[in-house]
Amino acid sequence: MNNYDDILAVLACISRNDIHESLWWRCDGEYSPVTFFVNCNDLFYWACADCEPFTAEDVAAMDAAIADAGPMYGPSLWCCRKRAMRPQKPAYPTGDGAEKMARLYDACGPERDPKDEG
Repeated sequence: MNNYDDILAVLACISRNDIHESLWWRCDGEYSPVTFFVNCNDLFYWACADCEPFTAEDVAAMDAAIADAGPMYGPSLWCCRKRAMRPQKPAYPTGDGAEKMARLYDACGPERDPKDEG
């Protein structure tokens, strides 16, 4: 990401939604001057380090995911929507709000084959 207005838009989204723990960045080599990522480790596949690039073009969609799911699950919902893919079943939350999150996650993509869920 080379445009400073875009960098500021991403940083403002992170701050506004208090999702600091879900994002990280790189500033070296091909990622220079800065590239942001949303952590989605173990979301789609078990024991898998994974991330989704996050740009200024994604800010409105992230804001919508946060509005739908809150700051705890919003970043993972955004990743699922971005990939048009449901998370693996063990990543679905339990307890309060689980039914709502299941509906939101299920709307992201087709049902997954259980053998693909690690």
